[in-house]
Amino acid sequence: WARLLWRHGIDIDVFVYWPRLLFLTCISMLNTVGALCDTLIYGNAIKSQQLNDEPVFILGHPRTGTTHLHNLLSKDERFAFATTFSVGFPSSFLSMRLIAPVIGLIMDNKRPMDNMALAWDTPQEDELATNMMSSGVSPYMPLLFPRKEKSFRKFYRFRTGTGEKKYNESMSDAHDYPDDSDDNCDSESLREWQSSFIHFLKKTQYAAERGGTRKRLLLKSPVHTARVKLLKEMFPKATFIFAHRHPLKVFQSAVHMADAYYWQCYLQLPTRQDVQEFILYQGELLHRAYEEDIKSVDDDKKTMVRFEDLDADLMGNVERMYLDLGWGTYFDGVKPALEKYQLSLADFKKNAFGKELSGDTEAVVRERWRAWFEDLGYE
Repeated sequence: WARLLWRHGIDIDVFVYWPRLLFLTCISMLNTVGALCDTLIYGNAIKSQQLNDEPVFILGHPRTGTTHLHNLLSKDERFAFATTFSVGFPSSFLSMRLIAPVIGLIMDNKRPMDNMALAWDTPQEDELATNMMSSGVSPYMPLLFPRKEKSFRKFYRFRTGTGEKKYNESMSDAHDYPDDSDDNCDSESLREWQSSFIHFLKKTQYAAERGGTRKRLLLKSPVHTARVKLLKEMFPKATFIFAHRHPLKVFQSAVHMADAYYWQCYLQLPTRQDVQEFILYQGELLHRAYEEDIKSVDDDKKTMVRFEDLDADLMGNVERMYLDLGWGTYFDGVKPALEKYQLSLADFKKNAFGKELSGDTEAVVRERWRAWFEDLGYE
C-alpha cells in the first residue's frame, strides 16, 4: 500500500475518497501483521514449495462466463484454486485463515454485478492478489485510476523487446488493429509481476496440499487471455480453456458491471468516456493477443466453449471439454458434484438489461470489436 501510494498518490482524488483511503490503510496494517506471521511461520516452506507444472488457465474477456466455468471446474477435486479470502489477503491468508469465516459474515453473499454467489471460500481471480502484492503492476489498476488507463496497458502482455513485432503479418492482413505504442514494458515490471505471481501460486499450492498430493492449479483471470505466450513460457505444460460470448452482450454486461461495481474501487473520478474506452480497448487487446498466441499451443492443451452453448447444455459441454483435453476418464467421477452445482443454480437469474444498445453505440462496438465478431463467427 505504501509503494502504491508512492507511485500513484499524486493522482488520487483525496477530498473525494479520503474515507476509502483511511479504510485501506487500516486494512493494510492488518495485512502487514499477517504477512509478518506468514513469513515467520511459513516462509521457508513457501520458498521451497514446488508447483504442479501443469496449471489450467481459464481465459476469456470479462463477462463471457469465465467465473461460471471457474466455479464448475473447481468441483473437480484434482484442482487447487485461489479463493476470495486468499486474494483479499494474499500476503497473510495462511496465518489468518482461521478468521476467514468471520470475514465471510460481513461480506455480501452475492456479486454486485450479476448476483452470482460470493463467499470467502469461492474461487476467485489470482490477478487480484498479484495486483496487490506487486503494488499495482497489473492491468487491473484502471479500476483504481481510470483516468490513467493508458499507462497500465503495458501490463497486459509485458512485452519488453523493443524490436518485437506488434502483431504477425497474417493477422495484420485480416484486421486493422489499434496502435500499440502503449504496449512496451520495462523488464523490472515484468520481474516484479512474475515474482508476485509465482509467490502467490506457491502459497496457494501449499495451502491445498494434502497427504503429499500436489493438485493442479486452476487459475482464472480474464487478463491472462492476453498472456498465453508468456504463460506458456513459464509453464510449458499448461492447459488453456477459452470462454467466449456474443460481443454485443459482453459490452452491455461490461457497462453494467462498471455501473454496479467499479465505483467501489475508484480512487480517481472517471468520466463515462474513460470507462467506455477501458472496456473497448480491453476487448480489442484481449482478442488480438489470444488469436496471436493460441496458435502455438498444441491441440490437446487447449479448448474453447461458447457461453450460449454452456448455458443451453451445461453437462454436455463440460463433458466435451474433458474429452478435448484428454480428461475423459475423470468425468464420471466429477459428474455428481457438477450436477449438484447445477441444481444450486436453479433459481439463478441472469441480468435482464432494460434496453438494447443505441444504434450509435452498437456501431462503435461492431467497429472496434470487428475482429472478435469475425474470428469467432458472430453475426
